[in-house]
Amino acid sequence: MNPITQNTEDVLEGSITQAQLNQWKFKHRKVVKLSITDDDGTTLFAYFRKPDISIRSAVLQASKMDEFKALEVLFKNCYLGGDAKIEQEDDLRLNITTSFSDHIQPKPVKIEVL
Repeated sequence: MNPITQNTEDVLEGSITQAQLNQWKFKHRKVVKLSITDDDGTTLFAYFRKPDISIRSAVLQASKMDEFKALEVLFKNCYLGGDAKIEQEDDLRLNITTSFSDHIQPKPVKIEVL
């Protein structure tokens, strides 16, 4: 097969391939896609996996000293991929990780005493 005409996969939002997304879904079961608009009006995408209990514990420990550090721990451990600009710019990374953190907060539980 000619290397120039090899099968090229469609690139999805966030500059990832369908194969990457499928692999992440297989490995992590659930993948969360977030989008953010930068100062230029460009929509950027990031993909995260939900944190397990050990990651949640590390985030909680970090948050006791520094909430920004806690968001960085969350980003480093759950970010799967996406537009490189999100990794490079602190404000984009902070905003998208904050939104992801809000998304994964514990859900309300209904309690009924019988």
